[in-house]
Amino acid sequence: MDIPVSYIVNCCFGWFIVMLAITGYFLTLKKRGEKWLFWNVLAAGWAFFAIAQTLLLAGVRAGALYITAIWLSSFVLVIVSMVLLFLKLSKIRL
Repeated sequence: MDIPVSYIVNCCFGWFIVMLAITGYFLTLKKRGEKWLFWNVLAAGWAFFAIAQTLLLAGVRAGALYITAIWLSSFVLVIVSMVLLFLKLSKIRL
C-alpha cells in the first residue's frame, strides 16, 4: 500500500494546529483571564480534519461518505471559529 505524502503532511499539520489551538486557549486564559470559545471551536475543526486524514492514513477507502462528512464539518467549524474570533475582537475594540 503506497500512502500519498500529502496524507501524512496533512495529518501532522492538522494535529499540530490542534495542539496550537489548545495552547492558545490556555495562554488566553492565563494572560486575559477569559475563556474564548474561538479556541475550542478552532481545535474541534482542525481535529475533525486531522481525524479524516488519520482515517485515510489507516487505509479507509477514500471515497467513503463519512470521511467526506467529517472533512466538510471541519471546514464549517473552522469558518465558525473565524466568525467567533471576529465577533470577540470587535467586542473588545468597542
